[in-house]
Order: sequence, then C-alpha cells, then structure tokens
Amino acid sequence: MAQLDYDSLRARTAPDPTPLPGAKKQLAAYPFGMSYPDPGNLPIMEAHAAMGEALAEVGGTPTVYPDTQGYPPLREYVARRLAQNRSMSVDPDDVLLTEGSGQAIHFVTEALVDPGDVVIVDHFVYGGTLWSLRRFSADIRGVVSDADGMLPDALESAIDRAAAEGRRPKMIYLIPTFQNPQAWTMPVERRREIVDVAARKGVPILEDDGIAEFRFEGSHVPAVASLDDAGVVIHTGTFSKIIVPGMRIGYLIAPRRLLETVMPIKGSRGVTQFGALAVHRFAATRLDDHLARINRVLRSRRDAMLAALGESFGDTASWSAPEGGLYTWLTMHENVDLVDAAPAAAQKGVTYDMGTNFAAGDDEGRSNARLCFCFNTEADIREGIARLAEAAIG
Repeated sequence: MAQLDYDSLRARTAPDPTPLPGAKKQLAAYPFGMSYPDPGNLPIMEAHAAMGEALAEVGGTPTVYPDTQGYPPLREYVARRLAQNRSMSVDPDDVLLTEGSGQAIHFVTEALVDPGDVVIVDHFVYGGTLWSLRRFSADIRGVVSDADGMLPDALESAIDRAAAEGRRPKMIYLIPTFQNPQAWTMPVERRREIVDVAARKGVPILEDDGIAEFRFEGSHVPAVASLDDAGVVIHTGTFSKIIVPGMRIGYLIAPRRLLETVMPIKGSRGVTQFGALAVHRFAATRLDDHLARINRVLRSRRDAMLAALGESFGDTASWSAPEGGLYTWLTMHENVDLVDAAPAAAQKGVTYDMGTNFAAGDDEGRSNARLCFCFNTEADIREGIARLAEAAIG
C-alpha cells in the first residue's frame, strides 16, 4: 500500500523538514564547539539531593502540581537574585518560567513578529535565536558592533532605514554580557545609549542574559533592563547552563501586557514541576558555592585558551579576552577561511563553530570561529589549539 504523503499536507507556515539527527555521534577529541561545562564539573548529585529535599517538603501538598506561570517560590527567588546581581527591580508576578531561555525567546518572537517584520541583531549573534527568527520569517538585519557591543549610531540608522521603508522594527535582540559568539561585554554607558535609542524610536529590546553568572573577573554590569524606565526591555535568563543543562529551566520577564500575549502562546506547556522544585532548592542552598567553583575552573581554562592562541596563532589572528562566559571569538587575518579549514581540523580531532553559523550582516564570517574553553581540560586546550593552527595556517 502506498504511504501517505505528508509533504502534501504540511501547513504553509511550517518550516522545511530537516533530517532526524539519530544517535549522538561520539565527540571529537577537542570539541571547541561544546558550549557546556564538562560533566565532571556539573553538580549532578547535589541537584539530585536538592530534588529529594524539595519533594520531601512539598510531595504531600498541592504544590507538587505546576503553577500556570511556574513554581512561585522559584519566581520569587529569580526576582531577588536579579535585584542582587543584575540591579533589576522585578515583581515575581512579572516572571514566567520557561524551558530554558530559548523557549522564552521563541515565545516573544511568536508574540511580536509577523512574516517580513524587521528584527535588528548584532552582525554576529547566537544561531539559536537566528533559527527562531527565521522560523517566523523575520527580516533579520545585522548591526555592526565594536569591542563594547552594538554601535548606537548604527542601530539608530538601521531603525530609521526600516521606518523610511514603512516598516517599524519589531524588536532589537541583544546578548549584552559575554555576547554569543563575540564574547564582549557591553559597558553600562553603552547600555544606556542603546536603551535611549530604543525608547525614542519605540522599539522593544529583548535582552538575553543567559550566562551573565559565569563571571570570573571584574564586577557584574547592571542588566539592560535595570536601565529602562520606558517599558521597552524584555529580559530572559536561564538556570540550564549554570546548574545542569538537562533541567531546562529559564525565565521571561516582560511588561504585563506582553506576558498576557505570551500566556496563550505558552498554553498548557508549563515547565517540569520536578525540575522547578529542584532548581529552587539547589539555587537557594547551593548555587553560590557551585558558581564559585565552576568560575575558578572556567577562568583557568580561559587562560589556557588565550595562552594557546598566542603560542599557536601569534599575529596571524586576533581573539577576544572575555571576563567571563564560555568562549572566545577568533578572527583570522589575511582572509584565512575557517570553513575550508574545518575538514582538515576534524581529521586532527578538532571541531569548532564556524562564524557562518552566527552571521546576520554583510560579513559571512568565513574567517571567524567561536571557540569554547569550558569543556576541555587545560592540557587538551593547548593540544587542540595547536592542531587547529596546523589545519588553518600550516
């Protein structure tokens, strides 16, 4: 019997099919595309203990069932921590728990972006968000940044160009702290300038603050949302990377009217209550100690990565020196093509995220790569970077 042709039934708004990934392939020896801490530094047993403690406390009460916006004590904790570390004033009722920050970004995009709507991003920006924007057929316009982040004049010009076309941009997407993939952190004065442009032009900012807690040098910079008195900044963060990735607990903070638009999009897709209980108990009792430990590890591995780049690449390339986060941004000189170099690097056991995966502007990013230093040991970082240099520059 002939098989049913599902392609003929696919909705017009559905994305094109992609092959199923199948079983996960074995990691390369030097996987510089891996943007999670290695399993040896994840607090697996502590998270397990935290879940047990939480269930012992609430297992016999109605609290074991999920709340529409997410577990209230965790939303209250998020509000307190953002006040402490991000200088934000947040009402717990303005917090919606989500399956990581990616779902929060997807919800906001679905709520605001119609096909063809203009969305402004950095000229190199996180590929997961580019996927969400493309899923809703946004007109993505990349704005040039310098070592301090998106240039306010370039942002204003991009907004004005869109307005001249009769198309008011729907959103500005920013990762202002340890930007993915460029790894810069936007200083507070630049943040104020960006908020000023957005407020004057009436364009909301979606601030992705997912890895701001991975700071191992310097002081926390106030969140963009803390500088907003016009209601233009939407804020999202996550516990996924800073505790255990598989828990997939993040949050969205937005003006009430936008949250009221997001809620029917979310529908009954609440976060796992067991995960929320475990994250709350872990965060309230263990998170600061865990972050102190993991940030010491990350600083050591960052230092190993920067030293290895200097030894192996010298003046053939430049790279960012972040005060935190999980990666650095490599830029080759003399138009060395890191896309072309990828197969040779893979033969040497080295994989990385090519700049083309993040490109949203005029530069295709063929001479760029995001190199994560969080997964490999210091010795493996040194060896892997030496092998990458052999593949890229001989």
